[in-house]
Amino acid sequence: MDILTLVGILGGLAALLIGAVLKGANLLFLIQPAAFVIVVPTTLFAGLVTMPPSKFSLIIEGLKIAFGGKADELLEAKSQLVELANLVRKEGILALEAKAEEIEDHFLKRAMDLMVLGVDENVLTESLEAEIAKKEEEFEIAVEYWKNSAESAPTFGLVGAVFGLMKALKSLDNAQELAAGISAAFVATVYGITFSYLVFGPLSKKIKIKSKEEVLRMYMIMDACRMMVKGENPRLIEERLNSYLEVKG
Repeated sequence: MDILTLVGILGGLAALLIGAVLKGANLLFLIQPAAFVIVVPTTLFAGLVTMPPSKFSLIIEGLKIAFGGKADELLEAKSQLVELANLVRKEGILALEAKAEEIEDHFLKRAMDLMVLGVDENVLTESLEAEIAKKEEEFEIAVEYWKNSAESAPTFGLVGAVFGLMKALKSLDNAQELAAGISAAFVATVYGITFSYLVFGPLSKKIKIKSKEEVLRMYMIMDACRMMVKGENPRLIEERLNSYLEVKG
């Protein structure tokens, strides 16, 4: 799990609430179910309008990317690829057929299957590049959904505030109820801004950053497999893979 994503959201929320208390706000007053429903579910549903039905799962996939993963995925990929390169050097390409059964990564397994089939370097590269392009498109869809949610949330917060003000104005003859109603109305605005800048916006940016890392990892795999097909020395392959680690760093 990417602990920084969780810490960032929860820590930001905690800091916000502490600041509200220091400003004299009543935390119980900030719990407004009606305002929450107007802002959060409405924002998320509105984003679905731009989402093709066949791509709906990418929304959840984006969340998995934001909250999941390991810090050293590129390093692990490099070690695995160097191991495979040494295996190919000693026993030949066909040795990958048995090894492929142990591989969980879909992209690497696909590359190994192509190598075992005996495709040449160009066919291997074209096939893997097509898969990378497809993955980049999927990542972009996930990023756009959460980005659109971030852009929409403050507007729906304003809508919630307007609804609250409409209700509050019915109490013009009672100054106390009017004041309480106006205060409650602006809670929706707080929800909209908070979810935009503390949740949806950061999630979209995190997905974008980590998707670029995943694409880099896929290119690393493609490059290593291409060099194995050419019969390059494992040490040379390792040096090539080190350049990908430097790019990330």
